Amino acid sequence: MNTKSKSKWKEILFLAGVVLLFRIFYVEILNYLKADYQYNFPDLLHTIFKEYPATLVMVVLGFFSMHYINKLYSWGENPLRRTILTFVALISISVIITLMLCVPKLGHYSWNELILSGDVEAVFVVSLMANAVIMGVTDVTLYYRKSHKKELDAEIIKKNRARFQYDQLKRQLNPHFLFNSLNVLDYLVHTDANRASDFIKKLAGVYRYLLSKESDPTVNLEEEIEFSNMYSELLKERFDKGLFINIDIEKKYLTTHVIPCSLQLLIENATKHNIISGEMPLTIKIYIQNNQICIENNRQLRIKADESTGLGLKSIEVQYQTLFNKSIQIEQTEKSYVVRLPLIEHI
Repeated sequence: MNTKSKSKWKEILFLAGVVLLFRIFYVEILNYLKADYQYNFPDLLHTIFKEYPATLVMVVLGFFSMHYINKLYSWGENPLRRTILTFVALISISVIITLMLCVPKLGHYSWNELILSGDVEAVFVVSLMANAVIMGVTDVTLYYRKSHKKELDAEIIKKNRARFQYDQLKRQLNPHFLFNSLNVLDYLVHTDANRASDFIKKLAGVYRYLLSKESDPTVNLEEEIEFSNMYSELLKERFDKGLFINIDIEKKYLTTHVIPCSLQLLIENATKHNIISGEMPLTIKIYIQNNQICIENNRQLRIKADESTGLGLKSIEVQYQTLFNKSIQIEQTEKSYVVRLPLIEHI
């Protein structure tokens, strides 16, 4: 039996126990009211519920009390405090309802007469039971709504992750990148066999990394930097002059995590949209600042740049938001463009 099934059985058994205890309590209270005060329980219940203001107050207070308690302490979290708060709320609401029903009788009876007659006690006991039902139903409803929402959110995250991975793989196995790499390889094969061999190994390493990390929500920063270095070396074969990529990361940050291929994507974007030449070199800097990894490049946009859909940045942003509730930051001026990615300390 898996953990989820065990959890469901525990919930069922707990609820069955609560129902059993309430039934025992209910029967004992009925016997108490009938034997000691000769009160008829349905009549007392009718007396309470026929008073619309009292009913409205009881339902509203019961709902908001359990909503507040659930906000403070979820099921299974600090059960003692949760039980004490629930009991205090139950008693308080029952006292309020009792006062609402008994105070109007003071025109005909004194408090002593009402207390001695047993009216106050009987109304309080029945209010207590009615409130217990209302608060219990509210608590169970809120619990199942929250559980259902958690399951739904988990399913949405799972589906989104699968979609991100698919989009990521399509983006990473970019036919333009492969086409350009094959052109470079064709040139190297005819001019420098050793460089061509090294280029093939680096290209194979890039694709091996892409395929091995496609199912991971995050990767170790050290691995991502090694991958980015491999990718950068392939780019430098294509852009023989004018491309400089400086990675300056302190060793203590290498164990943190980032979204897979995020650095590679941002390096690719910089080379795609900016002029790269010996006269106008493109410099890409990767560094840490305020617990964020920054990818910065000087802006020298091409007159006719490759069409940008913005899907790459959007995908990274949605992954950070969905998986870690964090946002990326983009800063641009006339001279520079910076993307800041949050570092993930724990996964």
